[in-house]
Amino acid sequence: MLKIILLIIFITNSFLYADEGMWEPYQMKGLKKELRTSGYNRNVSNVSDLFKHPMSAIVSLGGCSAAFVSDEGLIATNYHCIERGFLQFNSNSETDLFETGFVARTKNAEKRSAPGSRVYVTLESTEITEQVLKNLNDETQDIERAKIIEKNIKEIISMCETSDEIECRVRSFFSGETYKLEKVLKIKDVRLVYAPPAHIGEYGGEIDNWMYPRHTGDFALLRAYTSKDGSSKEFNKDNVPYKSNSFLKISAKGVDEGDFVMVVGYPGRTNRLLTFNEIKYDLEIGFHETVEFLKRGIELIDKNTNDADGSGLKYRGLKSGYENYFKKISGQIDGAENFKLLISEESNWKSFLKFVEKEASKNEKDYLDALLNLVDEQQKESLARSYYGNSVLISQAKRLYRNAVEKEKIDSERKPGYQERDQEKIMNRIKSLDYSFDLKVDKAIFTDRLSVYAKIEPSLRRPTYSKLLKLDSGLNEMNQAVDEIYSSQYKDSESFLKMMEFSLDELNDSTDPLIVFAKKTYEESLEYEKKYEATGARRQLLKSKFIGLLKNYYESSNRQLYADANGTLRVTYGNVAGVSLEDGVRYEPFTRLEGIVQKHTNEEPFDASDKLLKLINNKDYGKYFYEPINSVPVNFLSTLDITNGNSGSATINSKFELVGLAFDGMLETIIADYKYIPQARTISVDSRYLLWTLEKLEKADNILEELTIVN
Repeated sequence: MLKIILLIIFITNSFLYADEGMWEPYQMKGLKKELRTSGYNRNVSNVSDLFKHPMSAIVSLGGCSAAFVSDEGLIATNYHCIERGFLQFNSNSETDLFETGFVARTKNAEKRSAPGSRVYVTLESTEITEQVLKNLNDETQDIERAKIIEKNIKEIISMCETSDEIECRVRSFFSGETYKLEKVLKIKDVRLVYAPPAHIGEYGGEIDNWMYPRHTGDFALLRAYTSKDGSSKEFNKDNVPYKSNSFLKISAKGVDEGDFVMVVGYPGRTNRLLTFNEIKYDLEIGFHETVEFLKRGIELIDKNTNDADGSGLKYRGLKSGYENYFKKISGQIDGAENFKLLISEESNWKSFLKFVEKEASKNEKDYLDALLNLVDEQQKESLARSYYGNSVLISQAKRLYRNAVEKEKIDSERKPGYQERDQEKIMNRIKSLDYSFDLKVDKAIFTDRLSVYAKIEPSLRRPTYSKLLKLDSGLNEMNQAVDEIYSSQYKDSESFLKMMEFSLDELNDSTDPLIVFAKKTYEESLEYEKKYEATGARRQLLKSKFIGLLKNYYESSNRQLYADANGTLRVTYGNVAGVSLEDGVRYEPFTRLEGIVQKHTNEEPFDASDKLLKLINNKDYGKYFYEPINSVPVNFLSTLDITNGNSGSATINSKFELVGLAFDGMLETIIADYKYIPQARTISVDSRYLLWTLEKLEKADNILEELTIVN
């Protein structure tokens, strides 16, 4: 898949907007004035310390954010964050949890998750730059630099991971200028407690995605379990709810317009520190290639899946992801044009270069030139790298062949991703094929992507891979080569788990066409891996030098620079606020229950249930009635600065009470993921709608009694 680019150049205004930034907790102490201006009046130490409440209540799901909301391990997150690992996994031709939703009336009724689903609780975060870069200098050769960094990181992780339940990660900040060691508790038993039916959880579907006004109940509840002695174990009926020392109370009062709000979560990946040639490529070429890739992916899934054989359900999550990013990147293309981004960024880059010319040393200037040249070279391969691969079947076989190669070595000498600590992940990835893979569909997608790859300039394609797949011999020959590979006896989780047990000698002796293909392309894959590692090491050095210049540039105008999102805990703050994006049109900060009725068409994705419509039409608001809108709030807007990975993040007030769950942005300003725009807004589902749904629609008294609800 094309690497989705949700990137931002360094901040170009002469000051930092109060609501801008995905800040590391330690940086909050330097933002006291801005926090006070936004309405925060508590001790800043609570939001600058990872291990104080409310920070200690925040957890990661390994792709989404979440928060403990009871001392019994109950977790609140977004509906769209649990679709594949919980709803898709527990659905079949007879029971479709997407349509019915799910409420566990007792703990015993809670449903287990798909293999590999995890909750991660941060235990430590330590700065380790010196250890990672030990034995390196600026003259170290690229490939040697890559080897040394890898060796140092493996040693650091080995010393850190003292048990199976502890996972340690070395995180790069500021493009490798700084490194930190993140130590997390890995909770392996996670269960589904509550998910609304799709007509609530994804009301509006792709039509409303990235749009406002919004009326989506994007909320869900999970529960973390451990063994009785507190250790993290896989699913077992004897496991008990995790005892969370810190959890969020839930506000039944909610928020008012203008109120201070804060999101604490684990934003995934941003690159807000780009050079201008990176921006120019993305806006003029990269985004458009991404849109075509995603659009075709949606078409392929629609064409090759159906409900009758279950393939439609298996590819529902992938299709949803494609649709989500297709709409988002399309919006970014429009936003870049509307905000004249390329023009403004070229001007800002020239301003930065003037600073460099005046203040930087000759070495620093040389490093910057080298970085720009490296970026240009890498961009030439972008399309080829995107269309290379795209076969789950082949990728699985190649991964298992590589795993067998690595198992011939002692663990400390193995490649990261293939060590003993990684075997569980490899196995769980295989098991996931049961609910997310169909041979016929995978073959159709691969063949289509391969036909595009075949048309790319031959010098940019992998020669052995191209030769084996007969890409220069015509479409018929290519299809015959693909047919042979897909005739393999290895085509499901059971057979791949058997393959995982094979020794390297057994794999090398096999005549199965899939294994033979993996074997014949192994050396070439290794060659390209080393090439990309060397380039990555070179880029790390050059980027770190660029960041140094950028920090100096910021300091020259009394500004603070925040690091790109990288999956670590971040804080963003702002206020509940509507927005006007065009003359005469204003988006109010809250949407109402009545908006669900107004959108209702009795057809997907606007097919609210009769029960829901009746409650709304009867104005059965209960204690969640909000007088300013004369209804119950469904979603609300705020000035919070978030990105992918923040989905499921707790939106909290100044009392650290959960008032919502962040889940989306607005298409008109989605280019704010690329360059901060003051008009950008985050959409959160209101805590009052969550509580109203649990009480009025679901009658989920057991869940409501467990929550600490603040009126």
